[in-house]
Amino acid sequence: MQGRSGLPGGDRRRIQTAVLGAADSQEPLVLPLEAIELDAFRQQYEDQTFWCGSWLGGCGRQLMTKLYLDRACHFAHHADADATRPPCTRRARDVTSADHLYVRAAAEGLLQAQRMQGEAVCSQPGHAPAGSVVRLRLSDDNELTIHMSAAVAPEWESAQGAGCIVVEDQVPVSRRVLQRLRYVHRIRCESHGTGRRVLLGTQTSRGTQWFEPEECSLGPEGLVTPVLRDLPDRPVVRPPGPRPDAEEQRPARISEEVRRFLLRLATARRSRDLAGTRALIKECDGMLSRRGTPPPALREARDSAARWLVERSKEVIKQGRNGKTTVLTGAAAEREVKERQRQKESIAAERQTLVHELQVALRYDHFGDVRILLRSISKLTGGGPARPEEAEVLRGAREQLDSGVKLGVLQMQVARRHWLQRNCPTCEATAGKECFDEAPNGDQQLRRVGGHDARLLLVVASREKVEARKRAQRAEARAATRGTK
Repeated sequence: MQGRSGLPGGDRRRIQTAVLGAADSQEPLVLPLEAIELDAFRQQYEDQTFWCGSWLGGCGRQLMTKLYLDRACHFAHHADADATRPPCTRRARDVTSADHLYVRAAAEGLLQAQRMQGEAVCSQPGHAPAGSVVRLRLSDDNELTIHMSAAVAPEWESAQGAGCIVVEDQVPVSRRVLQRLRYVHRIRCESHGTGRRVLLGTQTSRGTQWFEPEECSLGPEGLVTPVLRDLPDRPVVRPPGPRPDAEEQRPARISEEVRRFLLRLATARRSRDLAGTRALIKECDGMLSRRGTPPPALREARDSAARWLVERSKEVIKQGRNGKTTVLTGAAAEREVKERQRQKESIAAERQTLVHELQVALRYDHFGDVRILLRSISKLTGGGPARPEEAEVLRGAREQLDSGVKLGVLQMQVARRHWLQRNCPTCEATAGKECFDEAPNGDQQLRRVGGHDARLLLVVASREKVEARKRAQRAEARAATRGTK
């Protein structure tokens, strides 16, 4: 059975990355999530084609852009007339799925900036996904190996030096390796506009510091970052002493308590529970402050969760139609924050105006207006908490309505759309115009929200005439019926 995309079973995957020009291209693209950004994206690449590239683990088919207003925009496969072709088995499809290609481009940019000969090559798909390793081969037979995932373990023992290996931010490094090498180079990608920005970092015993690729260089010992200037020339050597026994040399085992904690932390991150993650980080700090040597996995999980919270703080969750949510990043998130702030200020200003009119209605005993204004104010949401003076006015108005006195009976009987069709005998407002009262102190006229009683009585009188005419017609019909018997 073919789906809408022409692929067997349909193409329901939300693909956010593609390559430009051909299936074997290594030029990555990240599709914007917002419709307004996608319009500009389409204009920029109007004469180009998008592909589910082999370097992304894709099927090599051509892709098209799908624009939505109520959900995230994404790539989708073109319809395939050959129904016998197998469906696309690409697994990685989010914004991070093309990070190895962005890293490759940044590595080549580093070579060009230093006017060095060499090339950056991504690993072919095999026992590990494509791009699990990016190798920067230099003309002097040196090589910088960048591990984008833990699928291919770094060869710390056989490496020429710590500067020749770079590992992705989420790849674990044992404490023993860090103590022996003094430092470990890190790399990560983060959302920047409609693309991905590459950052290089150096992890030491004091933590990880991050830099732009332009701040780093390539030397005889590999990658050089500003952190290396402050490091000692040789590793820190412990003073001689008795050799620890085999039991002390073993790494700390993960207890059942730590294992359960790591599972809770992973669940909180997977469900995007920000408050729960913050609480678990505090709990982890308490566990790390206990006596004894905590397992390295506990501190690594804590630091990773803290970085994850920083990344999430830059995102905005937008509620779409049918209860679906969209995660906005970069410029789209900034625009959404500004729009929400503008709406909040607009609602707060409208509420302030209605509360002022409510205060005037209470002062002059316009009880029908009080009921209508309270109903209008209750419908305003998203403007933040009411100010103390506004809350006091609203409390007084509700107390009057709860006192048991029937206020504004005419306003409850006659809808606004009916009395607005009449001319007002009191203030001489014409049909379609609001009613106003003259202010006692000669200031600006006061809007009569519920209309003057005389204007509403015109509608009541008209209804009574219509009802009297109907009663007379029914009486005549009954009399006519009796006369024919």
